[in-house]
Amino acid sequence: MVKTNNPYLIAFDMDGTLLNERKSISFKTKHYLRKLAKQGHKIVLASGRPSRSLYKYYYQLKIDTPMICYNGAYYFSPFDKDFKPVAFEFPRNIIIDIIDKIKPHVKNVMCETDDEIWVDKEDPTLDKFFWYKGMNVHIGELKDILTKDPMTCIVQTPFEYRETKEIEKVLEKYPQIASRFWTGLPYFELHYKTTSKATALKAIGDYYGIPRERTIAFGDSTNDIEMFQYAGTAVAMKNAKGGIDQIATTISVKDNDHNGIYHTLKKLLK
Repeated sequence: MVKTNNPYLIAFDMDGTLLNERKSISFKTKHYLRKLAKQGHKIVLASGRPSRSLYKYYYQLKIDTPMICYNGAYYFSPFDKDFKPVAFEFPRNIIIDIIDKIKPHVKNVMCETDDEIWVDKEDPTLDKFFWYKGMNVHIGELKDILTKDPMTCIVQTPFEYRETKEIEKVLEKYPQIASRFWTGLPYFELHYKTTSKATALKAIGDYYGIPRERTIAFGDSTNDIEMFQYAGTAVAMKNAKGGIDQIATTISVKDNDHNGIYHTLKKLLK
C-alpha cells in the first residue's frame, strides 16, 4: 500500500460519533480507518472517557497514535515512548472546597485518576462511561475519602441547576477552572480552562508535523467545541446536539448509526 506524503491528523470523539448506539465501531468504518492508518494518516481517539475505556477501540483500529482522555486533561501514547505524556490534576483541596459550596445541589460526585475512583455513590450511567470494573473504587463522602489529586471531577445535579449561575459564582475564586455541562444529561464536569481536546490535538499535530489545515475533527457535542475551533475541517455528526453544528465547517453525510464517518471521510479524502 502506498504511503501518503501529506498525511492528515483525523480525530474522533467517541460516544455519538465514532461509536454507534450499540457502543461499537461499525465494520465498514473500522476497516476503512485501518486502511487510512496504513496509508500514513494519523487516527486519534479524543474523548472525555478514561484510557481504560478506550483501549478496546484503540486495538480494534490497530493504531499506534497518542490517545486523548478526559477531554484533554490526559494524553499519552501507549506505544511511542518518545511522545511525552501530559496529565493535568486538580488539587484535592480545591475540589473538596467547590463541592462543599454547592453541596445542596449535588446528587452525586465522582473523581478519578487513571487507576483510582472516588465516588459518593455508585452510578450506572457513570459506570457505563468510566468502566469501574477492575478499578480501585472508594465510596463515600468526598471530603472523607479523596486522598489524591484527581484528573477529572464529574458532578450530578438536578437538571434545573444548569440554568442557575451558582457554579460560576463559586468558581470565581478559582479563575483557572471552568464547568462544562453534559448535553442532555444532569451532569457537569470541572476542567482547567487551559485544557481541552484542542490543546491535546495541537500537541499531537506538532509532534507529527501535521498542520491544522490537514487536521479533521469529528464530534457531536459541546465538549468538542474547542477541537472544532482548532481543526482545519470540523465535522459535526448529523446527530449532533447542543448547537455544535453551528461552528462546524461541514456536517457528516450520515449519522453515527449509518456509517457517517466512513461516508464523510470518503468524500473529504477523495
